[in-house]
Amino acid sequence: MSKYVSSYFSPKRGAADTVVGFIDRCVDSIDAAVYAITHDDIAEALVRAKARGVHVRIITDDLQASNKYADDEHLLEHGIPLIRARQSGCMHNKFIIGDKKSVGTGSLTWTKNADTRNRENFVIIRLRYVVLEFQKEFDTMWSHFTS
Repeated sequence: MSKYVSSYFSPKRGAADTVVGFIDRCVDSIDAAVYAITHDDIAEALVRAKARGVHVRIITDDLQASNKYADDEHLLEHGIPLIRARQSGCMHNKFIIGDKKSVGTGSLTWTKNADTRNRENFVIIRLRYVVLEFQKEFDTMWSHFTS
């Protein structure tokens, strides 16, 4: 594993477990913009983070959140601020920022199918200038969708 960039893949090669581990290691903040969240292990990791005092914010796609398997209601029930992005075209981002120090991104949608059936990737980047760009994008979207 590189000091600055690590790559993970699916199907069945641990990409979702890597997302869970990424979340479980955060101590201060998590900002995530993800197209869909139906992977219960990932949702539970976010709930655990909130319970241990991590400031968590989630942006997800409104249409995907209406899926009967979506975990958005579960996250809201646990006090996690969550925005269902409504716009022309879908909110198709898939990234998570941990403690403002690293970003995880890639094609991996946070679903069981993406983890067990699809060919997906998840890349963790620990380069300050990259993290700052993702944080800027997240903050812009958060402001846009809350105003």
